[in-house]
Amino acid sequence: MRNLLRADLKRIFRVGLIYVGLLLALIYISYAVLEGVVNDGSIGLINGVQKALSGAPIALFIVFPTFYAVFAHELSSKSMQTILGHGITRNKLIIAKLLDAAILLLCLYLIIIVAALIVINTESAIVLSPQQQTSLIIYIILRWLRHFGYIVFSAMIMYISGSTVLGIIACIAFAAIFKLVFNIVEFFSSLSLYDYTFDGLLDWAYTKVEVGAAPWELLPAICYLLAALLITTYFFRRKEFDF
Repeated sequence: MRNLLRADLKRIFRVGLIYVGLLLALIYISYAVLEGVVNDGSIGLINGVQKALSGAPIALFIVFPTFYAVFAHELSSKSMQTILGHGITRNKLIIAKLLDAAILLLCLYLIIIVAALIVINTESAIVLSPQQQTSLIIYIILRWLRHFGYIVFSAMIMYISGSTVLGIIACIAFAAIFKLVFNIVEFFSSLSLYDYTFDGLLDWAYTKVEVGAAPWELLPAICYLLAALLITTYFFRRKEFDF
């Protein structure tokens, strides 16, 4: 599987869309950070980064290009049949594709973390304590986990339906309107559903980190990911291919 990962990542990193998305993400974050610093100084930087990363635009700039680069031609081409024909099991294939997405997404977020640390440590007007810097990095890591979750759930829909288009639509929906939909439902029904979703659990986990408590909400959030993986592999094992 190591050779499969290496070959797939070489292909993925040649997709230009991910670099366009990263550039747009950095511009969007820079604008939000600059606005925050002008208004509130050092605290404004933290608020600016959090505001930018929690918005729908940044999810689209990061999540959609990642999903597209990894999965866009997975079903339309015969690459899966070729890989399976070389003895790779279906479970390993699914895990390899999700690892591709996790690694690509992690690389994009590492660039964002490095850019944030450069700004913090080179701008004399910005003074953040080590605790604030750690809190900011944890926030970014949890955003990476959240966006990786969107990709896992979208891939599940894609493999179950056998439609790349549905997977892309699901990816955009998770990134752009998922939280909005639950907010509307809660507004009209007074049902507190969001706290039990993948997003809601990660929000609570970060809140616990900020107050120095153990983020136990990460456990059910990870269970969501494992459940999605099990469902994906179950349906993918039952799928028939024309070789």
